[in-house]
Amino acid sequence: MVKCPKCGVEVTNPVKVWSMIGKMSKSGELLQLTIGLYECMNCKKRFRNVIRKEKISIKELVQKIKVLEEMAMEAAKKRAELEEKVKALEEEKACLLAEIEALKAIPELEAKFSTLECEITKLKEEKKALEEKVTPPPCEVAPAEAPAPSEEKPCEEKPSE
Repeated sequence: MVKCPKCGVEVTNPVKVWSMIGKMSKSGELLQLTIGLYECMNCKKRFRNVIRKEKISIKELVQKIKVLEEMAMEAAKKRAELEEKVKALEEEKACLLAEIEALKAIPELEAKFSTLECEITKLKEEKKALEEKVTPPPCEVAPAEAPAPSEEKPCEEKPSE
């Protein structure tokens, strides 16, 4: 337990803890300090206190640095792999969105198709009606052009083949 420097109340738990390497001592040793940030519950004063001191050799420090470098390299490789996967997924997403838009157009096209079929049917009927108006049926002669009774000839039937 640590006592508050302002009011003297004991504070049990630090708010934050971190480690740092101190300066090299006169004897050539390095110290790793674990420091805690405390806040007094009574007066709300914030203060630091050393929780632990460890002697570190340079060999240990170099080994820790190597391990950290390896971890950083692995993290960089994984990041590159993940970025590639993200890029592939984004491309796939774009393709899927394009397919969705194409599929959304299908009902519209089907409706247009049905409408056009109806219009084509109506136009065919209208064409047929117009053709019947323009072309008189065979063997019928218009009353103005009726031949005199002596010149009347019977309609010739076409021989069936």
